[in-house]
Amino acid sequence: MDKGAGEKTEKPSGKRIRKARGEGQVPQSQELPSAMIIIAIMLTLWLTGPELLRWIRGELILGINCKTSVFQGPDAFMDFAKARLVGFTLAITPMFLAITVAAIVGSITVTGLNFAPSALKFQLNNISPVKGISNLFSTQALMNLAISVVKLTVLSIVVYIYLRDKMDDLATLRWLGAAEILASIASLVFGILIRLAIAVCIIAAVDVIYQKWKYIHDLKMTRQEVKQERKEEEGSPEIKRKIRTMQFEMAMKRMLQEVPKANVVIVNPTHVAVAIKYDPKMSAPLVVAKGPDHLCEKIKEIARSHGIPIIHRPELARAIFGTVEAGQPIPEALYVAVAEVLAMIYRLRKRL
Repeated sequence: MDKGAGEKTEKPSGKRIRKARGEGQVPQSQELPSAMIIIAIMLTLWLTGPELLRWIRGELILGINCKTSVFQGPDAFMDFAKARLVGFTLAITPMFLAITVAAIVGSITVTGLNFAPSALKFQLNNISPVKGISNLFSTQALMNLAISVVKLTVLSIVVYIYLRDKMDDLATLRWLGAAEILASIASLVFGILIRLAIAVCIIAAVDVIYQKWKYIHDLKMTRQEVKQERKEEEGSPEIKRKIRTMQFEMAMKRMLQEVPKANVVIVNPTHVAVAIKYDPKMSAPLVVAKGPDHLCEKIKEIARSHGIPIIHRPELARAIFGTVEAGQPIPEALYVAVAEVLAMIYRLRKRL
């Protein structure tokens, strides 16, 4: 017995992958959407940053110079709060839209467009506390925790190194005005985002490669599974034989339906029959049907019922039967012999 028959050593077939995707099993990466979100935040700040700073500065000035009349009645306060809320919503809308689009694009980039209704079905074992606890302390969960700790450590080091080099600039903030402080903080945040984006993109690239490798690795098949799938696709020998028999019978039926269109049937009395059709518009006579033994008898029977002449030419019948398929024209080498038969048929018809 093959020792490797039970080991998953074979690459997953297209059918196996399609089945997995249909069940909602797709390669997933949490890092790529995170990288895309950070890049989206950077681009949004780069495009709308000046306008956002102006809005923040305006709100700060408004808050500092806020009149006490705003707090003297509920109606006045509500109007003030609504105005601030509308302004805040308009200010963060571009950022919110960019983050949403980035998260969707980042997810689709790895998984592709995939709709799996079966994955949405309610399953009782999915809410099992025992299963939840076992998943919490599984090897995969511990590995994910370790990866998260490493990732957080790397990102913290990146931010620390950047802020350490900016300590002198941070120390001078107390001597600046409100506008300069906001501009400096925005520049600092943008610098942090750039470095985080680079680090997260590197992590995401590694994670995407790993997740795709893991996805294919988890779907690997045993040799027995490959053989079984191939057998299911090709069908059992019995079914294939039945299909071939049905196809042959249908082809014979179609061929026999052409016999009434023939001008003559040339036979080797009991073993071979060839039905030939010709009219002046054709470039060469056409074999519309042929057959040995029982098909020979069937062709002759149909020919008799339709008044088609049956001519005994054993050598010519065998030559046509062995070289020409049904539906094909007579080859040049047999033109003269076939023409003689057709001419004889035409002469007989004229006499009648």
